Amino acid sequence: MNRITVAKTGAYVIAGVAAVSSYGHQVHLLSLADLDPLFGVIPSEWVTPLTVDALAIIALMVRTSETVTAATKLWAMLPLVLAGGLSVAANVAMARNPIQVIVGVWTVLAYIVAELFVAKMERKTEATASAEKPKATKVTEAEKAARKRAGYAQMSAADKLAWTKAYRKRTARRIDSTAPTSPGMAPVAAPTTDELVEAVR
Repeated sequence: MNRITVAKTGAYVIAGVAAVSSYGHQVHLLSLADLDPLFGVIPSEWVTPLTVDALAIIALMVRTSETVTAATKLWAMLPLVLAGGLSVAANVAMARNPIQVIVGVWTVLAYIVAELFVAKMERKTEATASAEKPKATKVTEAEKAARKRAGYAQMSAADKLAWTKAYRKRTARRIDSTAPTSPGMAPVAAPTTDELVEAVR
């Protein structure tokens, strides 16, 4: 289990504790407002808080998801903070002493801070992976033609990888074998004594 998974699990646990804690306070607070029952049957004070806590948990799931874009994660921060603010307001409103105020604020603040740390860890991991990712080799026109002849499109992913590796290996060998080499120097004969004498005259 990697560190990001552990951090996500911790964020979910903290979110669950905060949701359960604030839910009871919201129910109590709304019961004082004398709301009409939902459909004339279901007490509104029991249903309405679910919209707050469920929104916070969904926003947290989006923020820690690996399948959404960075822009979506950024937008998910808005309902997360909004739901967290409502939870804090309910916790503080129902607090009977300073300790309960601190606990009410801390439980909600803790899961928002935990989520922010998880998001930072994910961004760091993504940046590292992007930096280490090798650049894709450009497919030449010759390779495209060879792929077409070999029926590349119908191959499995493993066969495509093996074919590409073999093709590029053959191409590299062919290039190496036909590459021009520096011409060698032929042996030079030393001048004779007569040639030297003639040269200095």
